[in-house]
Amino acid sequence: MSNFDEIINRKNTQCLKYDALFERFGNTKLLPMWVADMDFRVSQPITEAIMNVAKHGIYGYSVESQKYYDAVKYWFENKHQWQLDDDSIFFTNGVVSAIHNLINAFTSKGDGVLIQSPVYYPFFSLVKSNDRKLLVNQLIELNNQYFIDFDDFEKKAREASMFILCSPHNPVSRVWKRDELERMAQICYDNNVIIISDEIHNDLVQKPFKHIPTATINTLIEDITITCHSASKTFNLAGLNTAYIITKNRKWKQQIQQHYARQHAHAFNIFGAEAMYAAYMHSDQWYSQLLQYIKDNYLYLVQYIQANIPHVKITPMEATYLIWLDFRAFNMTDQQLKNFIIDNAALALNDGPSFGIGGSGFQRINIACPRKTLEIALIQLTKACNSL
Repeated sequence: MSNFDEIINRKNTQCLKYDALFERFGNTKLLPMWVADMDFRVSQPITEAIMNVAKHGIYGYSVESQKYYDAVKYWFENKHQWQLDDDSIFFTNGVVSAIHNLINAFTSKGDGVLIQSPVYYPFFSLVKSNDRKLLVNQLIELNNQYFIDFDDFEKKAREASMFILCSPHNPVSRVWKRDELERMAQICYDNNVIIISDEIHNDLVQKPFKHIPTATINTLIEDITITCHSASKTFNLAGLNTAYIITKNRKWKQQIQQHYARQHAHAFNIFGAEAMYAAYMHSDQWYSQLLQYIKDNYLYLVQYIQANIPHVKITPMEATYLIWLDFRAFNMTDQQLKNFIIDNAALALNDGPSFGIGGSGFQRINIACPRKTLEIALIQLTKACNSL
């Protein structure tokens, strides 16, 4: 039984979440509940796998062993009923860098790239920094839940060459239903829009919700979809820089390989690969316990906020461990809310406006932490809100 209640000191370990507080928030005394990694120790098989690599003592260039392909195929077939083959998988060092490379490989300067806001903030910079035209399909918020504005989506798709889908969605925690995916995908197909489906949170879905890989909608959609994924979010491996791209379009796979070759960007991290293998093949019990712990943390957060600060509204969690909190009832400007969270609540959260249009008045909190840490955060937030 894994001990997710264990509080592990991450300070002074070159940890972004804890050791970059001054750089990101101007204050080192905050409780960090922001960047999307977990304060949990990884599974024992993962630790053992990394130690076995370290014990060898030689860390030279590595090759992509068949077992790594087999691990990805095993995981997707067992968890998502999606059968892959070796030729559909391309290993890379991260999902964000993969999207960057895919934008450059499949679009040209000035091409339209469609995203759905509020959304994971690197999407914006990925489009803009590559001199593409940013097209934003703002999600509709209704009774604290989020839906797709399909009329606007279709209008924007006519101007787009590529659509970057976040599925499940970060930060609003939606698990897109089959009919929603089908309609978005059909619009993209009709308008010759390439779908880049970021599915890095797809293993962090809570029952009764179920993730549907975009590429499995039908064979036509499979042919226009490139999926980006990693074990990093599910198994807390972000620092090991190992991810992969999935496409069953053989022409596109070759195009991806050629682009990476031109950029000299393809390197293989043996520590990350071995950790991924141990995660997918030997960490299922840890994974099941993790999902339950995150669900329990969410239920605790809901109960606590409803009882103590009911003016803060909680977007329902369908997936991820990132909760989208609505502070609009406090009638603060975004700068006032940001200062309030830092100065009064002594918390480091993700600021809503960084996720684009629709993020004003919101904050994102990471609940993948020991219950005691979450309890302290909620106490601090409650005291701050009650002092207003």
